[in-house]
Amino acid sequence: MMQFDGLKVLVVGLGESGEHAARLLSKLGSRVTVIDSSLSPQRADCKEELEAKGVEVRLGVSVPHDLTNFELVVTSPGVPNNSPVLSKARFQGLKIVSELELGAMLLPCSIIAVTGTDGKTTTTKLIGEILSRSSLKAVTCGNIGNPITSLYGLVDEDTILVVETSSFQLANIDTFKPHIAIALNIAQDHLDWHRDFYDYLHAKMRIVENQDKDDFLIYYHDDPNLIHIARATKGKVIGYGLQEDSLHSLMIANGWIKCSSPFEEVEIMPIEEIRLPGLHNILNVMAATGAALLSGCSPESVRKAVRNFQGLEHRIEKVISIGNLDFYNDSKATNPHATMSAVSTFPCPFVLIMGGRNKGLDFTELSKVLAERYKTGTLKGLVLFGESAREIAGKIRNVSEEFYREKTVVVDSMDEAVKMATLLIDSGVILFSPACASFDMFSNYKERGEAFRNSVFKLLSWMERKDKVAKD
Repeated sequence: MMQFDGLKVLVVGLGESGEHAARLLSKLGSRVTVIDSSLSPQRADCKEELEAKGVEVRLGVSVPHDLTNFELVVTSPGVPNNSPVLSKARFQGLKIVSELELGAMLLPCSIIAVTGTDGKTTTTKLIGEILSRSSLKAVTCGNIGNPITSLYGLVDEDTILVVETSSFQLANIDTFKPHIAIALNIAQDHLDWHRDFYDYLHAKMRIVENQDKDDFLIYYHDDPNLIHIARATKGKVIGYGLQEDSLHSLMIANGWIKCSSPFEEVEIMPIEEIRLPGLHNILNVMAATGAALLSGCSPESVRKAVRNFQGLEHRIEKVISIGNLDFYNDSKATNPHATMSAVSTFPCPFVLIMGGRNKGLDFTELSKVLAERYKTGTLKGLVLFGESAREIAGKIRNVSEEFYREKTVVVDSMDEAVKMATLLIDSGVILFSPACASFDMFSNYKERGEAFRNSVFKLLSWMERKDKVAKD
Protein backbone atom coordinates (compact mmCIF):
# COMPACT_ATOMS: atom_id res chain seq x y z
CA MET A 1 0.00 0.00 0.00
CA MET A 2 1.32 3.41 -0.98
CA GLN A 3 2.13 5.73 1.93
CA PHE A 4 0.39 9.09 1.49
CA ASP A 5 1.46 10.98 4.61
CA GLY A 6 3.80 13.74 3.48
CA LEU A 7 3.61 12.67 -0.17
CA LYS A 8 3.78 15.53 -2.68
CA VAL A 9 0.78 15.02 -4.96
CA LEU A 10 -0.39 16.94 -8.03
CA VAL A 11 -4.10 16.62 -8.79
CA VAL A 12 -4.88 17.56 -12.39
CA GLY A 13 -8.37 18.96 -12.98
CA LEU A 14 -10.72 20.70 -10.55
CA GLY A 15 -13.87 18.85 -11.49
CA GLU A 16 -15.87 16.76 -9.04
CA SER A 17 -13.38 13.88 -9.18
CA GLY A 18 -10.40 16.18 -8.73
CA GLU A 19 -12.01 17.97 -5.80
CA HIS A 20 -12.77 14.74 -3.93
CA ALA A 21 -9.33 13.31 -4.69
CA ALA A 22 -7.74 16.46 -3.25
CA ARG A 23 -9.92 16.29 -0.13
CA LEU A 24 -9.03 12.65 0.46
CA LEU A 25 -5.32 13.14 -0.09
CA SER A 26 -5.30 16.11 2.26
CA LYS A 27 -7.06 13.99 4.90
CA LEU A 28 -4.35 11.34 4.47
CA GLY A 29 -1.65 13.92 5.13
CA SER A 30 -0.41 14.46 1.60
CA ARG A 31 0.94 17.81 0.44
CA VAL A 32 -1.56 18.49 -2.33
CA THR A 33 -1.56 20.91 -5.25
CA VAL A 34 -4.50 21.10 -7.66
CA ILE A 35 -4.18 22.64 -11.11
CA ASP A 36 -6.82 23.39 -13.71
CA SER A 37 -6.18 24.95 -17.11
CA SER A 38 -9.35 27.04 -16.78
CA LEU A 39 -9.45 30.23 -14.74
CA SER A 40 -13.05 29.42 -13.82
CA PRO A 41 -13.54 25.63 -13.75
CA GLN A 42 -16.91 24.13 -12.91
CA ARG A 43 -16.05 23.73 -9.22
CA ALA A 44 -14.01 26.88 -8.67
CA ASP A 45 -16.29 27.71 -5.74
CA CYS A 46 -14.51 25.05 -3.65
CA LYS A 47 -11.12 26.76 -4.03
CA GLU A 48 -11.25 28.62 -0.71
CA GLU A 49 -12.46 25.56 1.18
CA LEU A 50 -9.66 23.40 -0.25
CA GLU A 51 -7.08 26.07 0.54
CA ALA A 52 -8.37 26.20 4.14
CA LYS A 53 -7.45 22.49 4.35
CA GLY A 54 -3.92 23.22 3.19
CA VAL A 55 -4.45 22.36 -0.49
CA GLU A 56 -2.79 24.70 -2.97
CA VAL A 57 -5.11 25.51 -5.89
CA ARG A 58 -3.68 26.97 -9.09
CA LEU A 59 -6.22 28.02 -11.72
CA GLY A 60 -5.35 28.82 -15.32
CA VAL A 61 -2.33 26.49 -15.13
CA SER A 62 -1.82 23.77 -17.73
CA VAL A 63 1.64 22.56 -16.67
CA PRO A 64 3.10 23.59 -13.29
CA HIS A 65 6.60 25.06 -13.38
CA ASP A 66 7.63 22.77 -10.51
CA LEU A 67 6.27 19.53 -11.99
CA THR A 68 9.38 17.53 -11.12
CA ASN A 69 8.88 18.31 -7.39
CA PHE A 70 5.83 16.03 -7.22
CA GLU A 71 5.94 12.33 -6.38
CA LEU A 72 2.48 11.34 -7.62
CA VAL A 73 0.05 12.73 -10.21
CA VAL A 74 -3.68 12.02 -9.85
CA THR A 75 -5.66 12.81 -12.98
CA SER A 76 -9.35 13.59 -13.38
CA PRO A 77 -11.38 11.78 -16.09
CA GLY A 78 -11.76 14.85 -18.27
CA VAL A 79 -8.02 15.37 -18.74
CA PRO A 80 -6.81 13.81 -22.03
CA ASN A 81 -4.07 11.23 -21.58
CA ASN A 82 -1.95 13.06 -24.15
CA SER A 83 -2.39 16.47 -22.51
CA PRO A 84 0.84 18.48 -22.02
CA VAL A 85 0.90 17.98 -18.26
CA LEU A 86 0.44 14.20 -18.37
CA SER A 87 2.80 13.80 -21.30
CA LYS A 88 5.51 15.79 -19.50
CA ALA A 89 4.90 13.97 -16.21
CA ARG A 90 5.21 10.64 -18.00
CA PHE A 91 8.44 11.80 -19.66
CA GLN A 92 9.80 12.81 -16.24
CA GLY A 93 9.02 9.33 -14.91
CA LEU A 94 6.34 10.44 -12.45
CA LYS A 95 3.72 7.93 -11.34
CA ILE A 96 0.30 8.81 -12.80
CA VAL A 97 -2.95 7.29 -11.54
CA SER A 98 -6.60 8.09 -12.13
CA GLU A 99 -8.97 9.16 -9.38
CA LEU A 100 -10.61 5.75 -9.88
CA GLU A 101 -7.32 3.99 -9.07
CA LEU A 102 -6.77 6.17 -5.99
CA GLY A 103 -10.20 5.39 -4.55
CA ALA A 104 -10.09 1.66 -5.26
CA MET A 105 -6.62 1.49 -3.71
CA LEU A 106 -7.93 2.90 -0.42
CA LEU A 107 -11.35 1.26 -0.08
CA PRO A 108 -11.72 -2.29 1.33
CA CYS A 109 -14.73 -3.20 -0.81
CA SER A 110 -15.45 -5.82 -3.44
CA ILE A 111 -15.94 -4.17 -6.82
CA ILE A 112 -18.31 -4.73 -9.73
CA ALA A 113 -17.01 -2.56 -12.58
CA VAL A 114 -19.07 -1.70 -15.65
CA THR A 115 -17.59 -0.39 -18.88
CA GLY A 116 -18.68 -0.07 -22.50
CA THR A 117 -19.43 2.61 -25.03
CA ASP A 118 -23.14 2.86 -24.22
CA GLY A 119 -25.41 1.71 -21.40
CA LYS A 120 -22.92 2.01 -18.53
CA THR A 121 -25.00 4.22 -16.25
CA THR A 122 -28.24 2.31 -16.78
CA THR A 123 -26.53 -1.02 -16.09
CA THR A 124 -24.65 0.32 -13.06
CA LYS A 125 -27.82 1.77 -11.55
CA LEU A 126 -29.78 -1.40 -12.26
CA ILE A 127 -27.16 -3.63 -10.59
CA GLY A 128 -27.17 -1.36 -7.55
CA GLU A 129 -30.96 -1.51 -7.41
CA ILE A 130 -31.06 -5.32 -7.64
CA LEU A 131 -28.37 -5.76 -4.95
CA SER A 132 -30.03 -3.28 -2.61
CA ARG A 133 -33.43 -4.94 -3.01
CA SER A 134 -31.72 -8.22 -2.16
CA SER A 135 -30.59 -6.76 1.19
CA LEU A 136 -26.96 -6.46 0.11
CA LYS A 137 -24.95 -3.35 0.96
CA ALA A 138 -24.26 -1.75 -2.42
CA VAL A 139 -23.20 1.73 -3.53
CA THR A 140 -23.08 2.97 -7.12
CA CYS A 141 -20.18 5.27 -7.88
CA GLY A 142 -17.49 6.21 -10.39
CA ASN A 143 -18.23 7.88 -13.68
CA ILE A 144 -21.91 7.84 -12.76
CA GLY A 145 -21.40 11.17 -10.93
CA ASN A 146 -20.39 9.89 -7.48
CA PRO A 147 -16.57 9.81 -7.36
CA ILE A 148 -15.16 6.70 -5.72
CA THR A 149 -12.84 8.84 -3.57
CA SER A 150 -15.89 10.50 -1.98
CA LEU A 151 -16.72 7.19 -0.25
CA TYR A 152 -13.59 6.97 1.87
CA GLY A 153 -14.58 6.37 5.50
CA LEU A 154 -18.23 5.80 4.55
CA VAL A 155 -18.11 2.16 3.40
CA ASP A 156 -16.75 -1.05 4.89
CA GLU A 157 -15.56 -4.41 3.57
CA ASP A 158 -19.14 -5.72 3.44
CA THR A 159 -20.11 -3.06 0.89
CA ILE A 160 -20.14 -3.89 -2.81
CA LEU A 161 -19.11 -0.97 -4.99
CA VAL A 162 -20.83 -0.94 -8.37
CA VAL A 163 -18.50 1.30 -10.35
CA GLU A 164 -19.16 2.85 -13.74
CA THR A 165 -15.76 3.06 -15.40
CA SER A 166 -14.92 5.16 -18.44
CA SER A 167 -11.99 4.71 -20.80
CA PHE A 168 -10.59 7.96 -19.35
CA GLN A 169 -10.45 6.43 -15.87
CA LEU A 170 -9.19 3.02 -16.98
CA ALA A 171 -6.35 4.52 -19.02
CA ASN A 172 -4.45 5.31 -15.81
CA ILE A 173 -5.10 2.41 -13.46
CA ASP A 174 -2.38 0.37 -11.80
CA THR A 175 -3.85 -2.15 -9.35
CA PHE A 176 -7.60 -1.63 -9.97
CA LYS A 177 -9.12 -5.11 -9.76
CA PRO A 178 -12.88 -5.71 -10.04
CA HIS A 179 -14.14 -9.04 -8.79
CA ILE A 180 -16.79 -8.80 -11.51
CA ALA A 181 -16.01 -6.84 -14.68
CA ILE A 182 -18.75 -6.13 -17.22
CA ALA A 183 -18.05 -5.14 -20.83
CA LEU A 184 -21.27 -4.05 -22.56
CA ASN A 185 -20.13 -3.03 -26.05
CA ILE A 186 -17.37 -1.21 -27.89
CA ALA A 187 -18.02 1.26 -30.71
CA GLN A 188 -16.15 4.35 -31.87
CA ASP A 189 -16.26 7.11 -29.29
CA HIS A 190 -14.06 9.75 -27.65
CA LEU A 191 -11.63 9.90 -30.55
CA ASP A 192 -11.05 13.52 -29.56
CA TRP A 193 -9.51 12.16 -26.34
CA HIS A 194 -7.87 8.92 -27.52
CA ARG A 195 -5.28 8.71 -30.30
CA ASP A 196 -7.45 6.30 -32.29
CA PHE A 197 -9.99 3.50 -31.88
CA TYR A 198 -7.31 1.01 -30.83
CA ASP A 199 -6.13 3.30 -28.05
CA TYR A 200 -9.76 3.56 -26.89
CA LEU A 201 -10.19 -0.23 -27.05
CA HIS A 202 -6.93 -0.78 -25.16
CA ALA A 203 -8.09 1.54 -22.36
CA LYS A 204 -11.35 -0.42 -22.07
CA MET A 205 -9.43 -3.71 -21.99
CA ARG A 206 -7.55 -2.60 -18.89
CA ILE A 207 -10.65 -3.36 -16.82
CA VAL A 208 -9.55 -7.02 -16.69
CA GLU A 209 -5.76 -6.76 -16.57
CA ASN A 210 -5.47 -7.37 -12.81
CA GLN A 211 -8.11 -10.08 -12.54
CA ASP A 212 -7.19 -13.60 -11.42
CA LYS A 213 -8.83 -17.02 -11.64
CA ASP A 214 -11.33 -16.20 -8.87
CA ASP A 215 -12.74 -13.17 -10.71
CA PHE A 216 -15.34 -12.91 -13.47
CA LEU A 217 -15.84 -11.13 -16.78
CA ILE A 218 -19.38 -10.74 -18.11
CA TYR A 219 -19.36 -9.60 -21.73
CA TYR A 220 -21.63 -9.23 -24.75
CA HIS A 221 -20.45 -12.22 -26.74
CA ASP A 222 -21.85 -10.99 -30.07
CA ASP A 223 -19.71 -7.82 -30.15
CA PRO A 224 -16.51 -8.79 -32.02
CA ASN A 225 -14.51 -6.02 -30.36
CA LEU A 226 -15.12 -7.59 -26.95
CA ILE A 227 -13.42 -10.83 -27.93
CA HIS A 228 -10.13 -9.06 -27.15
CA ILE A 229 -11.28 -8.34 -23.59
CA ALA A 230 -12.49 -11.91 -23.10
CA ARG A 231 -9.10 -13.23 -24.18
CA ALA A 232 -7.23 -10.84 -21.90
CA THR A 233 -8.76 -11.82 -18.57
CA LYS A 234 -7.48 -14.58 -16.29
CA GLY A 235 -10.91 -14.74 -14.70
CA LYS A 236 -13.93 -16.86 -15.55
CA VAL A 237 -15.67 -15.66 -18.71
CA ILE A 238 -19.46 -15.39 -18.97
CA GLY A 239 -20.99 -14.46 -22.31
CA TYR A 240 -24.48 -13.19 -23.03
CA GLY A 241 -26.46 -12.52 -26.20
CA LEU A 242 -29.94 -12.26 -27.65
CA GLN A 243 -29.90 -15.71 -29.27
CA GLU A 244 -30.00 -19.12 -27.64
CA ASP A 245 -26.39 -20.30 -27.97
CA SER A 246 -24.15 -22.78 -26.18
CA LEU A 247 -21.59 -19.98 -25.75
CA HIS A 248 -24.11 -17.77 -23.94
CA SER A 249 -24.60 -18.15 -20.19
CA LEU A 250 -27.44 -15.63 -20.47
CA MET A 251 -29.70 -15.66 -23.51
CA ILE A 252 -33.25 -15.17 -24.80
CA ALA A 253 -35.34 -18.33 -25.21
CA ASN A 254 -39.06 -18.28 -25.99
CA GLY A 255 -39.31 -14.65 -24.97
CA TRP A 256 -37.60 -15.17 -21.60
CA ILE A 257 -34.17 -14.29 -20.24
CA LYS A 258 -32.68 -17.67 -19.46
CA CYS A 259 -29.52 -18.72 -17.61
CA SER A 260 -27.29 -21.70 -18.14
CA SER A 261 -23.84 -22.77 -16.89
CA PRO A 262 -22.16 -21.52 -14.73
CA PHE A 263 -25.48 -20.39 -13.28
CA GLU A 264 -28.33 -22.61 -12.27
CA GLU A 265 -30.34 -23.36 -15.42
CA VAL A 266 -33.42 -21.24 -14.86
CA GLU A 267 -35.68 -18.71 -16.59
CA ILE A 268 -35.36 -15.26 -15.03
CA MET A 269 -38.17 -13.19 -16.55
CA PRO A 270 -40.12 -12.54 -19.74
CA ILE A 271 -38.64 -9.67 -21.73
CA GLU A 272 -42.10 -8.07 -21.99
CA GLU A 273 -41.80 -7.19 -18.29
CA ILE A 274 -38.74 -5.00 -18.96
CA ARG A 275 -39.89 -1.39 -18.88
CA LEU A 276 -36.76 0.00 -20.54
CA PRO A 277 -37.21 0.54 -24.29
CA GLY A 278 -35.04 -1.06 -26.96
CA LEU A 279 -33.02 -4.22 -27.59
CA HIS A 280 -29.93 -2.56 -26.15
CA ASN A 281 -31.68 -2.32 -22.79
CA ILE A 282 -32.57 -6.01 -22.87
CA LEU A 283 -28.82 -6.61 -23.19
CA ASN A 284 -28.15 -4.24 -20.29
CA VAL A 285 -30.64 -6.19 -18.17
CA MET A 286 -28.88 -9.46 -19.05
CA ALA A 287 -25.50 -8.07 -18.00
CA ALA A 288 -26.95 -6.78 -14.73
CA THR A 289 -28.63 -10.15 -14.15
CA GLY A 290 -25.30 -11.95 -14.44
CA ALA A 291 -23.64 -9.63 -11.92
CA ALA A 292 -26.55 -9.99 -9.50
CA LEU A 293 -26.57 -13.79 -9.66
CA LEU A 294 -22.81 -13.94 -9.09
CA SER A 295 -23.31 -11.67 -6.06
CA GLY A 296 -25.81 -14.10 -4.52
CA CYS A 297 -29.14 -12.60 -5.57
CA SER A 298 -31.99 -14.97 -6.34
CA PRO A 299 -33.67 -15.09 -9.78
CA GLU A 300 -36.90 -13.93 -8.10
CA SER A 301 -35.25 -10.83 -6.62
CA VAL A 302 -33.68 -10.01 -9.99
CA ARG A 303 -37.04 -10.24 -11.74
CA LYS A 304 -38.78 -8.04 -9.18
CA ALA A 305 -36.11 -5.34 -9.26
CA VAL A 306 -35.92 -5.24 -13.06
CA ARG A 307 -39.70 -5.12 -13.36
CA ASN A 308 -39.79 -2.02 -11.14
CA PHE A 309 -36.83 -0.25 -12.75
CA GLN A 310 -38.06 2.66 -14.84
CA GLY A 311 -34.82 3.87 -16.36
CA LEU A 312 -32.94 7.15 -16.08
CA GLU A 313 -33.37 10.70 -17.26
CA HIS A 314 -32.11 11.72 -20.70
CA ARG A 315 -32.05 8.12 -21.97
CA ILE A 316 -34.94 7.56 -24.40
CA GLU A 317 -37.07 9.28 -21.76
CA LYS A 318 -40.62 10.17 -22.71
CA VAL A 319 -41.22 13.84 -22.03
CA ILE A 320 -44.86 14.32 -22.99
CA SER A 321 -47.49 13.63 -25.63
CA ILE A 322 -48.95 16.59 -27.49
CA GLY A 323 -51.84 15.55 -29.67
CA ASN A 324 -50.64 12.67 -31.82
CA LEU A 325 -46.95 13.38 -31.16
CA ASP A 326 -44.78 11.72 -28.49
CA PHE A 327 -41.61 13.59 -27.52
CA TYR A 328 -38.56 11.60 -26.35
CA ASN A 329 -35.40 12.98 -24.76
CA ASP A 330 -32.24 10.93 -25.43
CA SER A 331 -29.68 13.64 -24.72
CA LYS A 332 -27.24 11.07 -23.26
CA ALA A 333 -26.71 9.69 -26.78
CA THR A 334 -23.37 11.39 -27.36
CA ASN A 335 -22.12 9.16 -30.21
CA PRO A 336 -23.58 7.75 -33.45
CA HIS A 337 -23.79 4.20 -32.07
CA ALA A 338 -26.06 5.34 -29.22
CA THR A 339 -28.32 7.20 -31.64
CA MET A 340 -28.57 4.12 -33.88
CA SER A 341 -29.74 2.14 -30.84
CA ALA A 342 -32.34 4.81 -30.07
CA VAL A 343 -33.56 4.92 -33.67
CA SER A 344 -33.98 1.14 -33.72
CA THR A 345 -36.31 1.43 -30.73
CA PHE A 346 -39.01 3.18 -32.79
CA PRO A 347 -40.54 1.22 -35.70
CA CYS A 348 -43.24 3.91 -35.99
CA PRO A 349 -42.98 7.17 -37.97
CA PHE A 350 -40.56 9.61 -36.32
CA VAL A 351 -38.53 12.78 -36.78
CA LEU A 352 -34.98 12.86 -35.43
CA ILE A 353 -33.33 15.94 -33.92
CA MET A 354 -29.55 15.67 -33.60
CA GLY A 355 -26.28 17.59 -33.60
CA GLY A 356 -23.70 19.09 -31.27
CA ARG A 357 -19.93 18.79 -31.02
CA ASN A 358 -18.33 15.91 -32.89
CA LYS A 359 -15.86 13.85 -30.83
CA GLY A 360 -13.79 12.89 -33.86
CA LEU A 361 -16.34 10.27 -34.96
CA ASP A 362 -17.64 9.24 -38.37
CA PHE A 363 -21.36 9.70 -39.09
CA THR A 364 -21.39 7.58 -42.27
CA GLU A 365 -22.91 4.42 -40.78
CA LEU A 366 -25.58 6.39 -38.91
CA SER A 367 -26.38 8.31 -42.12
CA LYS A 368 -26.91 5.03 -43.96
CA VAL A 369 -29.27 3.81 -41.24
CA LEU A 370 -31.25 7.06 -41.40
CA ALA A 371 -31.39 7.01 -45.20
CA GLU A 372 -32.77 3.46 -45.07
CA ARG A 373 -35.42 4.48 -42.53
CA TYR A 374 -36.34 7.40 -44.81
CA LYS A 375 -36.58 4.99 -47.74
CA THR A 376 -39.00 2.75 -45.81
CA GLY A 377 -41.13 5.78 -44.96
CA THR A 378 -40.70 5.71 -41.17
CA LEU A 379 -38.19 8.57 -40.86
CA LYS A 380 -40.18 11.67 -41.75
CA GLY A 381 -37.45 14.22 -41.28
CA LEU A 382 -34.05 15.09 -39.80
CA VAL A 383 -33.46 18.37 -37.96
CA LEU A 384 -29.83 19.34 -37.30
CA PHE A 385 -28.27 22.04 -35.14
CA GLY A 386 -24.99 22.74 -33.38
CA GLU A 387 -21.35 22.69 -34.53
CA SER A 388 -21.62 19.42 -36.44
CA ALA A 389 -24.90 20.18 -38.26
CA ARG A 390 -23.30 20.94 -41.64
CA GLU A 391 -20.92 17.98 -41.34
CA ILE A 392 -23.80 15.55 -40.66
CA ALA A 393 -25.86 17.10 -43.45
CA GLY A 394 -22.94 16.47 -45.81
CA LYS A 395 -22.83 12.78 -44.79
CA ILE A 396 -26.58 12.50 -45.40
CA ARG A 397 -26.16 14.05 -48.84
CA ASN A 398 -23.43 11.53 -49.68
CA VAL A 399 -25.71 8.56 -49.01
CA SER A 400 -29.07 9.99 -50.19
CA GLU A 401 -29.41 13.18 -52.20
CA GLU A 402 -33.21 12.92 -52.03
CA PHE A 403 -33.30 12.59 -48.22
CA TYR A 404 -30.89 15.51 -47.89
CA ARG A 405 -32.85 17.72 -50.26
CA GLU A 406 -36.39 16.87 -49.16
CA LYS A 407 -36.27 16.09 -45.43
CA THR A 408 -33.02 17.40 -43.89
CA VAL A 409 -33.19 20.80 -42.20
CA VAL A 410 -30.49 22.80 -40.40
CA VAL A 411 -31.53 25.29 -37.69
CA ASP A 412 -29.74 27.48 -35.15
CA SER A 413 -31.33 26.63 -31.79
CA MET A 414 -33.16 24.01 -29.77
CA ASP A 415 -36.41 25.99 -29.90
CA GLU A 416 -36.23 26.12 -33.69
CA ALA A 417 -35.39 22.42 -33.85
CA VAL A 418 -38.46 21.40 -31.87
CA LYS A 419 -40.79 23.69 -33.84
CA MET A 420 -39.40 22.51 -37.17
CA ALA A 421 -39.74 18.85 -36.15
CA THR A 422 -43.47 19.31 -35.54
CA LEU A 423 -43.87 20.63 -39.09
CA LEU A 424 -42.38 17.47 -40.56
CA ILE A 425 -44.74 14.93 -38.96
CA ASP A 426 -48.43 14.77 -38.09
CA SER A 427 -48.45 11.66 -35.93
CA GLY A 428 -45.68 9.62 -34.35
CA VAL A 429 -42.48 10.35 -32.41
CA ILE A 430 -40.13 13.30 -32.19
CA LEU A 431 -36.84 11.90 -30.94
CA PHE A 432 -34.00 14.05 -29.66
CA SER A 433 -30.92 11.82 -29.87
CA PRO A 434 -27.97 14.07 -30.74
CA ALA A 435 -25.13 11.57 -31.50
CA CYS A 436 -22.72 14.30 -30.39
CA ALA A 437 -21.24 15.86 -27.29
CA SER A 438 -23.05 18.85 -25.79
CA PHE A 439 -20.14 21.22 -25.19
CA ASP A 440 -20.71 23.46 -28.21
CA MET A 441 -23.86 24.97 -26.65
CA PHE A 442 -24.34 23.39 -23.21
CA SER A 443 -22.24 22.52 -20.16
CA ASN A 444 -23.24 18.84 -20.26
CA TYR A 445 -25.82 16.41 -21.65
CA LYS A 446 -28.15 17.02 -18.68
CA GLU A 447 -28.39 20.74 -19.39
CA ARG A 448 -28.98 19.92 -23.05
CA GLY A 449 -31.75 17.46 -22.17
CA GLU A 450 -33.40 20.07 -19.97
CA ALA A 451 -33.21 22.55 -22.84
CA PHE A 452 -35.05 20.06 -25.06
CA ARG A 453 -37.73 19.58 -22.42
CA ASN A 454 -38.10 23.34 -22.00
CA SER A 455 -38.47 23.80 -25.75
CA VAL A 456 -41.16 21.12 -25.86
CA PHE A 457 -43.10 22.74 -23.03
CA LYS A 458 -42.72 26.17 -24.67
CA LEU A 459 -44.29 24.64 -27.76
CA LEU A 460 -47.11 23.19 -25.67
CA SER A 461 -47.74 26.55 -24.01
CA TRP A 462 -47.79 28.29 -27.39
CA MET A 463 -50.25 25.74 -28.78
CA GLU A 464 -52.52 26.10 -25.76
CA ARG A 465 -52.54 29.89 -26.11
CA LYS A 466 -53.26 29.54 -29.81
CA ASP A 467 -56.19 27.21 -29.10
CA LYS A 468 -57.55 29.58 -26.46
CA VAL A 469 -57.42 32.55 -28.85
CA ALA A 470 -59.15 30.48 -31.53
CA LYS A 471 -61.94 29.52 -29.09
CA ASP A 472 -62.37 33.10 -27.88
